[in-house]
Amino acid sequence: MVNQNLNREFNPILSKVIEMLKTFKQIQTSYIFFVLFLYLVFIAGLGGTPLASASELPLDRPSKSKKSLTVNSGLGPGARPLSASNSDSNRVLALDDYIIEVKGNHPGLKGAVISSEAGQQRSEEGQIPNSFTFYSEIKLTSDAKLTPPVFIGYDNITTNTYSFGISKITTFGLETKLHYDLLTFDYNNPVIRLSLGPTPIGGNTAGDQGNTVFPFSWANASPVLELKQSIWAGGFGRTVRATEDQTEAKALASSYEASFQAKSAIVKAEAAYWRLALARESLLVRRESLDRANKILDWNRRKFKLQLGEQSDVLQADAQVKTRELELIAAQNEERSASRDFNSLRNSDSRVVPEVIVDIRSLNLERIAIPKRAVLRDDVKAADQTMRATIAGATIAREKDTPTLDAFVSFALNGQRGYDVASNLSSAFGPSFSLNRPTRVVGLKFSIPLDIALVNKSRDAWRHEGIAAEMTYNRKLFEQEQNWKDLNESLNEAIQRFELSQRLESVQGEKLLAERKRLERGRTTTYQVLLFEQDLLSSQLARIRDQASILNIIAQMKLFGETL
Repeated sequence: MVNQNLNREFNPILSKVIEMLKTFKQIQTSYIFFVLFLYLVFIAGLGGTPLASASELPLDRPSKSKKSLTVNSGLGPGARPLSASNSDSNRVLALDDYIIEVKGNHPGLKGAVISSEAGQQRSEEGQIPNSFTFYSEIKLTSDAKLTPPVFIGYDNITTNTYSFGISKITTFGLETKLHYDLLTFDYNNPVIRLSLGPTPIGGNTAGDQGNTVFPFSWANASPVLELKQSIWAGGFGRTVRATEDQTEAKALASSYEASFQAKSAIVKAEAAYWRLALARESLLVRRESLDRANKILDWNRRKFKLQLGEQSDVLQADAQVKTRELELIAAQNEERSASRDFNSLRNSDSRVVPEVIVDIRSLNLERIAIPKRAVLRDDVKAADQTMRATIAGATIAREKDTPTLDAFVSFALNGQRGYDVASNLSSAFGPSFSLNRPTRVVGLKFSIPLDIALVNKSRDAWRHEGIAAEMTYNRKLFEQEQNWKDLNESLNEAIQRFELSQRLESVQGEKLLAERKRLERGRTTTYQVLLFEQDLLSSQLARIRDQASILNIIAQMKLFGETL
């Protein structure tokens, strides 16, 4: 019964759906797929069958790992290196990544960078004293002494002054002040003495005027404009500009010195990176050489046991093995020292570098770009700014000993109207902005040191200081040019040696291989093979030295770059 009712309810709906599908035949297929997609998403959301199992998902194939160098820690027999995680031991640490680690962990490098930036920010510090400055002064005075002739007797005089304003010194030496002054003056318990006996006037209150001839309390408000221009000593801003130059030059010199220290630390880090890479390469060469020596020793021992060789050949081969073992120990010590230096620059005290360093044999030195040179190296820039600061200091010192001639003028308005004197500040404010009773001052100030000989001696000394600073800078500039030329010449020579050492290593390897085959056929001596093996080893070490020379020269050239 229930099923029949459901059929009655849903049959009309199904029939309508079928009619709609027949009506929209052109979108029927896409519609069905869309419904199926929604159904699958709905089932997956309810925890049903997932769209794909984990085993069906495509996995990324591991990329071919770069060949790493198996390096002995060099800690001696039985010693074990510090443990490192598999991720660290398999990670290839490129030069750029290592430099980033050094920049982030080296305290000295980070401090040099901060100091360089701070020096740049301090370069405008010299403009602060010459910028607009607000100043104020409050002075409260109580004076009980009597000043003759004693027409007025009093307990004491109270004088209060208040002043505030702004000042500015221009680069052409004009000192400007605009300030507003307030003054109150009071006689406390005044007595006028115009007769033989004292005659008290005005009671005992300090603010009572008593009469208009002798006001016992008065006040004044005065806006003042002052101008002062140096004419001789420091005339027309020579001292002002020299002081600004000296402050700026000292800050920039400090900044460039710190920048040069930071670049030197980065160059040192790059040299440490290549040192470790070359130490590991040299260690690998020493091991291969020891392996070849052991094979020759084993081969001679077998011949001696079969009575096909001489004991002298065995002893000679054994001596060669001992020599190669000593050379391997020296290579292990160098690798350990290079590892410590490598880690110390990234602020680590570990004796082991777990990462894989780039194999220098895979480097294409022809693709290594020569660093772009800036006009001046940072240490030369620092010398330039030091010269500038010294010359500015000499200018300041000379101007200090020069005769002084200053012209000054001031103009002040007063808070007075007609012949009336204000009794308090409130009545003085209004008239202080009128031209009723202005105060004008114009004058000259002159002074000269009288010990002319001492002044001339001092001026000559400061002039020589400037000349010496300029000569020091010129020498620094000359050395910079010479260093750059020497680096370029050394680089070209190192590249030529490297190309020759590569070819020589290839020839020596082929020569040794051919001679070993002759030894197996009994057509040569063990001594001859050992000589050829030594020739191959020497050519391999020469190639490593030439590679190190090229990489270190390029690192040194980065000191001439503009940025870190």
